[in-house]
Amino acid sequence: MKPRITLTLTWHILLIGFVFFLASMLAVSYGGYKLYQKVVTTEKIQKELAALQTEERIRKEEEADKLISAQQVELTEAKTELEKTKTAAEKTNAQVKSLTQTLKDQSNIQKEIVISSTDLAPYVTGVVQIVCTTPLGITSGSGSLFTFKELERAVLTNYHVVKDAEKCVVVMTSNANTTTGVFSLSPSVYTFNVHTDQAVLAIGESLSSTSVPIANYNYSVSSVRKCTSPTPIGTPVVIIGYPAYAKRDSTVTLETIGTVPAVFRTATNGIISGYDTSQTGEPNYFVSAKIDSGNSGGMALAKDGKGICSLGLPTWLTVGNYETQGLVQNISNVLPADH
Repeated sequence: MKPRITLTLTWHILLIGFVFFLASMLAVSYGGYKLYQKVVTTEKIQKELAALQTEERIRKEEEADKLISAQQVELTEAKTELEKTKTAAEKTNAQVKSLTQTLKDQSNIQKEIVISSTDLAPYVTGVVQIVCTTPLGITSGSGSLFTFKELERAVLTNYHVVKDAEKCVVVMTSNANTTTGVFSLSPSVYTFNVHTDQAVLAIGESLSSTSVPIANYNYSVSSVRKCTSPTPIGTPVVIIGYPAYAKRDSTVTLETIGTVPAVFRTATNGIISGYDTSQTGEPNYFVSAKIDSGNSGGMALAKDGKGICSLGLPTWLTVGNYETQGLVQNISNVLPADH
């Protein structure tokens, strides 16, 4: 009977071991299942988190894109506004420049330089008439009373006025063209520039009992400053002298000369219209003011921002009595620099 009991005990032991094994396997399986569930849950959470992060990233990117687009729109609008402002500013600047130029032009018109009778008054009687006898008859021209270091009392004129003369006199007249004195002129001719049609003659003795003392005449022309050379085109000019067209119907008798037609002293105005550069030195001037025979040797006065200045010697060079047929010899060529 003992073998049966032993077999039963063995089966019991085996059964208990199987049960224990089965329980162990079940425990292991359950733990693995739980672990699996935990892993799956973790992966799910991670996926959900990743999905949320992706959604958040997409949302932020979309918001960034919207912000960038909005900023680009604002930038485009700002550029457009800037262009409008720039265009408006350019238009305004153009208007300002136009108005400034208009004001400048108006200012220039308002400040247009003119030579008035008041400007001329101090110098008119300093321009005198020169009358000469020549082998061909009596001739006349103009000159200006001057004071030089070499000659205290002298007349400045064109050389061609006296070059063929046998004898010459200078006739002084008042503002009313009344004769106030007649004086002889020295036959000796002085010059400062042999290339210019210029001559200086010393004033001699009085030839009229009614002559005013020589020192009392008007030598103010010699103290007028020289015009800047070249004086601009358009500068106002007055030609003072005794032109042929101003001959009077009356006559005057001059001692040592004879009876000659009386001539009015005139002042004709115009502007510098051009330059003559055919001669050496500073340019001479073409002017619109009337220059006729008899004007030669007189005085051309101009006016700039500083006032009256000496432009030069009116010189009539053309055959025939025509207006503006002459030029003004630049005073810078006629007189020495220190005068």
